[in-house]
Amino acid sequence: ACRALVDELEWEIAQVDPRKTIQMGSFRINPDGSQSVVEVPYARSEAHLTELLERVCEKMKEYGEKVDPSTHRKSYVRVISHDGTKMDLSGVKIDGDVASSLKFACESIAEEYEDELIEFLSHEADNVKDRLCSKRT
Repeated sequence: ACRALVDELEWEIAQVDPRKTIQMGSFRINPDGSQSVVEVPYARSEAHLTELLERVCEKMKEYGEKVDPSTHRKSYVRVISHDGTKMDLSGVKIDGDVASSLKFACESIAEEYEDELIEFLSHEADNVKDRLCSKRT
């Protein structure tokens, strides 16, 4: 669930125009007449990431459960591609129980680890999935 959550967040971040910015900082006027406002890229801004965390778990409806035939280990895979291309769904179990339990797990992780998710995703970092889903949680 954690890995699916990070995949979805990274995909959403990648969809934002890299030129889009948001103003951060204080809007108060300093004694010298200047303002302490900084423009930062919108895609990885705290405002955007917080907004994504509010709605990203809805995407878990687009996942199914796949069991590795040799190790019998369960994993969650997308059953609907982002761009509409046909996907190989052999061996993937798609049902409402899987989707709702995955959505619940996603919401629990997003709520409990919101600060960590924002911290990791606000900077473009490598291995966010491993660092967050294996080490931190």
